[in-house]
Amino acid sequence: MLFEYAVEPQAIGSSWQNFRYLIEKFGFDRGRLISRFPGKWEKQVIRAAKEAGVPDIRMASIIERLRSVKSAVVDSGRPFQHEQSWIDNAVAEHQRMPFHAIIAQQTLAGNGTVLSAADIDDQQPLMEVSQDRAVLRESGAIAEALSGFLRSSSRVVFIDPFFDPYNSRYKNTLRDCLAVVKADNPSAKCEIHYRYHANKPANAELENAAANLFIGVIPEGLAISMFCWREKQGGADFHARYLLTDRGGVGIDAGFSAEGGHQATDMHLMSVALSEARLNAFARDATEFELVEPVLEIHWDGRTLRR
Repeated sequence: MLFEYAVEPQAIGSSWQNFRYLIEKFGFDRGRLISRFPGKWEKQVIRAAKEAGVPDIRMASIIERLRSVKSAVVDSGRPFQHEQSWIDNAVAEHQRMPFHAIIAQQTLAGNGTVLSAADIDDQQPLMEVSQDRAVLRESGAIAEALSGFLRSSSRVVFIDPFFDPYNSRYKNTLRDCLAVVKADNPSAKCEIHYRYHANKPANAELENAAANLFIGVIPEGLAISMFCWREKQGGADFHARYLLTDRGGVGIDAGFSAEGGHQATDMHLMSVALSEARLNAFARDATEFELVEPVLEIHWDGRTLRR
């Protein structure tokens, strides 16, 4: 659902108009991400804008926007050879691990992956990105569809009122999602939020069983916090399923249960405002639902702590 683009600093920083037009094309909510390529991409954009003579008042706007680009820029750890030009690096890196497209000041003859910054619009085939899709209800397919958020976010929150740690269909999806976190983003804080039901064990009962339930599900070195919420009388409905992060969110129609490839679930990218609102609703001190204590922090080796 997310696509990584290489954007030449000199192309986006050549003027305030170019910067504003291009930066608004990107974001986790839009499905397009800018690769931090090279590693000091933001500084190179600022340098390019200064060299282009962008007025001070516009420079301040560019710098301010770049301070908040976590909603658009991702660091994939791609190598960069500083003795070579940016475009040569981008083409070489695309051959090694493809970008969705390369946006540069000038195109290259015979290379349809390189788009001219001056000609960018949403109707170009390589800029057309769907913000929703149907995903097979297989654990690997669900994890792959969510992988851009799993790799890039410092907080990863699984929201599924029907999450059941005793059910392998939920645990298989969790296992595959956490494998992505372990491989590319091991410092992320991961959480599960589910809905209390009288016929389903709550956290207090889960505490003693967690060691057996999550061994082999949570990768070595990781932990996950579990929150149980009760709907309030006459209050909000806890029914929708999401993956919510500090980068944005994905609505998941049928949730995280891996029912098999004979079924599919619709997923859609959420707006920044909606994602933040839903994430705030599941903060520990939030009042939209009633938190059922304790909150459990379950570690890969079976240790279970009350938070």
